[in-house]
Amino acid sequence: MLIAWMILAFQTSEPSLSSLDKLAQARDVEGLTKFLASSTTNGIQPFKILKTNGAYDVGRFGWHAFELKGVGGEQFVVFSTPLTSEDTGELLFQRNHDKLKFIPESEGFGVKLVRHAFDLKFDLQAKNASIVDRLKLENSSGQADPFIFRMSPQYVVDSITNTSGKLVPFQEAGGVVSSWKPVKSDTYEIHYHAKVDLPNYAGSISLTEATLTNDYWYPMVARQPVPYDLTIHTPANWIAIGQGDLVSDKPATSERVFQYRMDLPCVYYSVSAGPFKKYSQEINGKWYSCWSSHLTVDQMEAQTELYAPVIEFYERFAPFPFGGYGAIDSDVYGGGALEAYSFTTWGRGSLPDEDAHEPSHTWWGGIVNNSYLNSFWNESFAVFSEGLYRRNTSIGNQKERQLAFIRDGNGNDSYNAASLAVSGADIGGVASSLGYGKGSQVLQMLEQIIGTDQMLRCMQEWIQRFQGKLSDWADFEAVVEKLNPNKDLKPFFDDWVRKPGYAELRVEDLAFSQGIVSMQLNFAGDSFSIPLEVMAQYADGTREFKMVPIAKSGLVTVPFDRKPSIISLDPWRRLLRHIDENETPVELNSLLHSYPRFTDPAHKDYLASLEGKESPSSASTDPAGKFLVGHPDSMPMLRGLCEKAGFQVNGNKLTYDGTTIDLNKGCALAVVDLGSGKQCVIGLGKTRIAPNVGRARTALTDSLGRFLRGRTEPKTSGNLTFKF
Repeated sequence: MLIAWMILAFQTSEPSLSSLDKLAQARDVEGLTKFLASSTTNGIQPFKILKTNGAYDVGRFGWHAFELKGVGGEQFVVFSTPLTSEDTGELLFQRNHDKLKFIPESEGFGVKLVRHAFDLKFDLQAKNASIVDRLKLENSSGQADPFIFRMSPQYVVDSITNTSGKLVPFQEAGGVVSSWKPVKSDTYEIHYHAKVDLPNYAGSISLTEATLTNDYWYPMVARQPVPYDLTIHTPANWIAIGQGDLVSDKPATSERVFQYRMDLPCVYYSVSAGPFKKYSQEINGKWYSCWSSHLTVDQMEAQTELYAPVIEFYERFAPFPFGGYGAIDSDVYGGGALEAYSFTTWGRGSLPDEDAHEPSHTWWGGIVNNSYLNSFWNESFAVFSEGLYRRNTSIGNQKERQLAFIRDGNGNDSYNAASLAVSGADIGGVASSLGYGKGSQVLQMLEQIIGTDQMLRCMQEWIQRFQGKLSDWADFEAVVEKLNPNKDLKPFFDDWVRKPGYAELRVEDLAFSQGIVSMQLNFAGDSFSIPLEVMAQYADGTREFKMVPIAKSGLVTVPFDRKPSIISLDPWRRLLRHIDENETPVELNSLLHSYPRFTDPAHKDYLASLEGKESPSSASTDPAGKFLVGHPDSMPMLRGLCEKAGFQVNGNKLTYDGTTIDLNKGCALAVVDLGSGKQCVIGLGKTRIAPNVGRARTALTDSLGRFLRGRTEPKTSGNLTFKF
């Protein structure tokens, strides 16, 4: 009997911290889950991130378990790892005998953070940041009980003092701090510090650059969006860039002090400093800037010129909340680019760029906030907005742009991992795939259904309702359904937001009879609500397009006035479905970097911004399969090819379909058909940055590589294309 009791006692004893730490280091999700109080998780699997590594490889430095004794006597366990921005970690559990009760990061403890006021100093030699945060907070619960705030685990709290000068008790483990709420409201002065040395992952401080960008260097509760003031102390020859508007810049002998005011409540805070050069110019009442230690003045100027029309276009959503926008060219930022709402941080070697993605986050993530704990919806809207800008900006021919910058709807297996509605950072890298990929493709289909003007109206209304608040897909859906009462859009959101996967289409028995094209359309797997576009191409080359709403497998009929020679389903390839390689028509982008390049020796400066495989020999008399760059006056082979492309060249002027460009301030590119299935690519002119031609097969650009005119072809062969 005694032996049985001892076995039972061993089985029900609380797990030791060392045993939990070993399981964490081993990423033993099953072993840790055995201790989980399942009734408290609401279906959440909190330990799965140890295996998924979050959205941006959080946990790459390993996991550990730490004991946290709460100020109210609670017993917690913190599973900790160095964090990077827009990811999740620092898992918190309260011990309940032999079980661990999960406390999600979305738990707010009845605390509202009102405003931060930071004072930031760097010790460059020691790679240290010392920060004082005068944090105003309110207790909405009315009870002076404990609460939790979080930061990245390298930040160590030294003291917390209230307005009366009294020390506020606290305990810290990993990046989790337990402290007491004020009775009603108060301003806590929190002193904390860290060694910041995670370049190309999170924050980094060195003798050449100090950045807290991509780091959780500030106290957070439930990832609430909070405004702040920021004072930054730097060496006298450095420049510091913070979010919001610059209030003051005070140079001194030993240091330089910058003050920024960020009145837009946001979740993710960025700050960088270094011996940067700065270029700024005012365009239409806003200041555009670029900071870099490496870019030329011309490159920085180009970047500011590229940003101005982007910001102006996005003011269709809501007014831009700052006095200007800019870009930092950083040596240590390792994630491509990261929005900061009043600027973007870029990794070195990426600028200048016609970036329409990061600025859109001022509205999607800045004005309307996202925690990344439930989904990456704001990335979906940023990618969609980028396409919306490229299709509808006033630069160049808008009708031709609308075809050149349609986004491919191709789905992939990662879309089967989760629905858009439940795809937060904890599910791993597929969260990014769903956010950047599937979500933006779904929005493009929604634009097809309700129209561009109505799509803009819905985005405007969402901002008006949720500015300064955390939001998600369900909130946007409610706005869309309210503003489109004559359309039943719930099935669309059911299929594309609340259900994983994408469409697999199969078509049989396609026929034409008595002015009707008929077909049996089936879904291989789940059915989805789709806007099916059908193109009829006639023998004379003319085309007609019809839209058919589809919700399930069955007979589909589409009226056309005469018998087509080709029927193409989804001719612009924008449905979210499996797309075969053979569906892509001829496009410049697929050939520019695959064909060997031959450059006219008399015009070596032509298209110098466009990288390619330069052939060491001269062009032969056969242009097939080649990319020929030059001018017909010095490269005679181009004369006939330019005529075939529709280019009339006279000195430095090139005319296409009534539009003339200066070849010293723009370029022209075209795929030229040579007969017998052969092609070549030709290029003329100069651009300051590489031309962006989208899907076009013929394109004219301005000096900044921005699309002006061109021709883009629909799909006329391959999968889901039928010839009569």
